[in-house]
Amino acid sequence: MEQFRALITDLGGVASKSRLAAHGATDRLLTAAVRSGAVHRARRGWYTVFPPGDPRHEAVRIGGRLTGASLLALSGAWLWNTPRLTVVVPRNASRLRPRHGATVVWRRGSAGRPDPADDARPPWADSLEEALVLAVTELPFDEAVAVLDWALVGGGMTRAGLADAFAGVSAARAAIVDWADAGSQSFIESLVRATFAALGHRVTVQVPVAPGDARRIDVVVDEAVAIEVDGRAFHADTFDADRRKDVAVAIAGRIPLRCGYRMVRDERERIIDAVHAIVARSDATSTAARRCRETRHAACLDGARWRLPPPRTPRRSDDRVGQAQGGRGDRSTSPGRNSAVGTIIRLRTDRPR
Repeated sequence: MEQFRALITDLGGVASKSRLAAHGATDRLLTAAVRSGAVHRARRGWYTVFPPGDPRHEAVRIGGRLTGASLLALSGAWLWNTPRLTVVVPRNASRLRPRHGATVVWRRGSAGRPDPADDARPPWADSLEEALVLAVTELPFDEAVAVLDWALVGGGMTRAGLADAFAGVSAARAAIVDWADAGSQSFIESLVRATFAALGHRVTVQVPVAPGDARRIDVVVDEAVAIEVDGRAFHADTFDADRRKDVAVAIAGRIPLRCGYRMVRDERERIIDAVHAIVARSDATSTAARRCRETRHAACLDGARWRLPPPRTPRRSDDRVGQAQGGRGDRSTSPGRNSAVGTIIRLRTDRPR
């Protein structure tokens, strides 16, 4: 029975009965393999090594391909939470299985058709580009920017690839590509960068501590605040080195501000308050910095959501998208997400009705 499991694994983890039959599988052998637990029958005529409950199994069981943030999560994308299962199917798909707790996106063409012979992708997966575009339109703005950063840092994509992926998307949505930055080194670093850039500050990442100093600051806001973001775990062996770095940052003329994973997740307003208090006393010249001094930074928390600066490069004309239709993705939020900041930097999806 293990030979069938190995065969299906080689075929991408999912295979149709016809492909397995071409390798000598009979109904009797397949039934025995399923009963032994070596493989699983996701739906009639489709077999997989992924167990029930696995997103890949569920996508095949429903009758399509895994897409959106749920596909990106399996690829290691930077996300707060495990996303809602999202499956793409062809517009003419029929006989779909029950999909409780899942979002099904209907798309024109053959997208979602499992196991095409000429497709190098796993038979359970949508293309990374299609999944990325869908995820960005469903996620809050800061997470969407973090996902784009991940696509450049760990997803194997280039800026040209991102531009191509969003080429058929409306200009309002495609403008978010200009926010991607391959310099971001972590999820929370991307979130902090997106947060202050969306508030109108000048933000740079991975900035040298001082000329000739190889150490780098995670995020610099308005050339006044040096933000260091620490991950989930506390590394006691770097405690002294981190403090020496803070001293060097202060000597070089910036105010060091260190914050952790939970602070970025749950207390981002407090971080914003601290940064605005510093820039209000500084010589920073960004629009947000001037506003901080004039209004004690309260005005920075007002205004329209997702205000993007003009694109830095000429953009293609606004072509119509092959519109995906389906339920909304899960917008479950982590604690602290309902803050004023979360309201400002939430992406407008402009869904077709």
